[in-house]
Amino acid sequence: MRSTSVPRWRSDSSAVDDLAAGALVTRYVLVADRSVSMQVLRELSGRVTPIPTCIVIVDAGAGSGFGGLDELLTEARIGWRFVVAGPEHVVGAVRARLIAAGGVPAEIAEIIHPDASVRDVFCAHCHTTSSSVPVAVGGRTPCGGCSAELTVYYHYSRRHSAYLGYRADSEELP
Repeated sequence: MRSTSVPRWRSDSSAVDDLAAGALVTRYVLVADRSVSMQVLRELSGRVTPIPTCIVIVDAGAGSGFGGLDELLTEARIGWRFVVAGPEHVVGAVRARLIAAGGVPAEIAEIIHPDASVRDVFCAHCHTTSSSVPVAVGGRTPCGGCSAELTVYYHYSRRHSAYLGYRADSEELP
């Protein structure tokens, strides 16, 4: 596909190196879900030493899974950089939360598990976001809100942190 809004997420820790380029960084915040190993977190932390680092573990599946992150964001200052690691749907949700709290994209590095096959899908018809759906882009899945069969389109909304889903039969409807 020539034109797409699907993010070009990086899957290696070199994404962290871009955050410090030409900036005065006062703190790194490593945000990850439980699927990210402590070894990966230690490697990321090692890339940014001697700058102070804070690690926040989120549980995006739980309703209050962002509690520690939200608490930390109340203390955030200029010079902080965020590194978000985990599956695509968790990284997208955390990134959207950081942007909503006043962060800018240049302050955020995303590191995605390369084997991520779970996505959040936003239904264009009932405006429901179905979370953690095991579907490929271009595949089909039922909507969690209106039960319509959705085609997962090559459009990713950074605001909703979800892929666009539209009725699979919408082009055949009169």
